[in-house]
Amino acid sequence: MELFTHGEGLSMGKPGGAVDLIGIIFIVLGTMGIFIQMTSFVVYRRLRILERVGVEGEAVVGRHDRMDGLHRIYFQVRLPEGRSGKEFYEKHLELIGEPGAVVPVIYDRRKPGRAKTGSRADIEYRAERFAVYLLGGGGLTLFVAGFVMVALVRPW
Repeated sequence: MELFTHGEGLSMGKPGGAVDLIGIIFIVLGTMGIFIQMTSFVVYRRLRILERVGVEGEAVVGRHDRMDGLHRIYFQVRLPEGRSGKEFYEKHLELIGEPGAVVPVIYDRRKPGRAKTGSRADIEYRAERFAVYLLGGGGLTLFVAGFVMVALVRPW
């Protein structure tokens, strides 16, 4: 690969060359990393909001379904005003309780359907934060590096 060509100045290669293909691969990998981290970002954001502004309360175990070796358990949040709360579900390896059982829960006052069983001390979102930073930051870095590589090769 020639870096200097006669009469054209500095060139990083030609379209379809190694630098161009590596740049396209970086763009694809970066885009995939950004899309994959979106799920972790949603979980991370939900848990962070619950830790900061969540209200500790109770939920009633509703129904449960079995799927792929896990139990999807539906809960109904008990609001302190006595009105009916929103329903949410969680996936667990084992059943938490029979329908009608009361479990501790932390929920968002603005959106009671955004809830998690347990207490504020049980919330652990550090692993999700690591995934968001690693996949999101790494994906964005790969995307930008690939775009720069492709932009240097192709005459826009």
